[in-house]
Amino acid sequence: MAVTLTKILCFAFLNLGMVVKADIRMSADDYLNMCISVPNEYSKSRPSPEPGLECTRYRDSSCCRPNMTTSFLEDHQWMNMTDYGHCPQKPRLSPECERLNHDEVCFYACSPHSGPWIVIGNGYPYSHRLKNLPLCASQCDKWWNACKEEYTCHRNWLTDPAWDANGMNICPKDAVCRKYTEMYTSAADFCNTIWDGGYHVVPDTESCMEFSFDPAKPNPNIPVSRAAAEKKAAVSGTSGLKMYLPSGLFVLFTLFLLYTAPPLF
Repeated sequence: MAVTLTKILCFAFLNLGMVVKADIRMSADDYLNMCISVPNEYSKSRPSPEPGLECTRYRDSSCCRPNMTTSFLEDHQWMNMTDYGHCPQKPRLSPECERLNHDEVCFYACSPHSGPWIVIGNGYPYSHRLKNLPLCASQCDKWWNACKEEYTCHRNWLTDPAWDANGMNICPKDAVCRKYTEMYTSAADFCNTIWDGGYHVVPDTESCMEFSFDPAKPNPNIPVSRAAAEKKAAVSGTSGLKMYLPSGLFVLFTLFLLYTAPPLF
């Protein structure tokens, strides 16, 4: 049988034209066992019990280790990344604002129920971040009312700050410190903006998350996270191999070469 080099190449091209794509499907449980990556020794890759955790809501299943929030409680500076008292007018938070911010830090760093909203970060200081996590309006209102008399020079605390030599957020040159009530137009504007869209405020009538829920009661975020994880897993793609046929023009050109090429041997 006469075989041509061109024919051999054509058969190879046809096989190469059949693009094989491997899709890895994430299950709902994958999302429900996902931890946000925080660049310090207190972060974990998967949740596990932490009986001595200061963030009491997450002792049964936590994405962080004990002392994750110690620096915040001591001086309102969290992990050499976020100084909550970066304005000289009010270097310490009010007690209620401290409590709500501590709840929020615990939720961000320790909650094992944020997986469906974790995305890759886009720069310092976070390699991971939240994106559009649905925050209950009532939770946002509590946070806002506790902190609206504080001061800041940033609207967006991820994109607006300058950073000192240690990596702590500081006010950029010529930035002006203002009360939150002057920096943000509403509770929703504050919650949606402060962490660069990590939260998206929705009415309490919709599925939404809370970070200052009663730790003595069942965690209300679990069913919300489960529903979101199942929905995301359903649209994440089919596992296994997908075959994509080559285009019609590619096939016609290859067949032309097959029938016109001279014999090789």
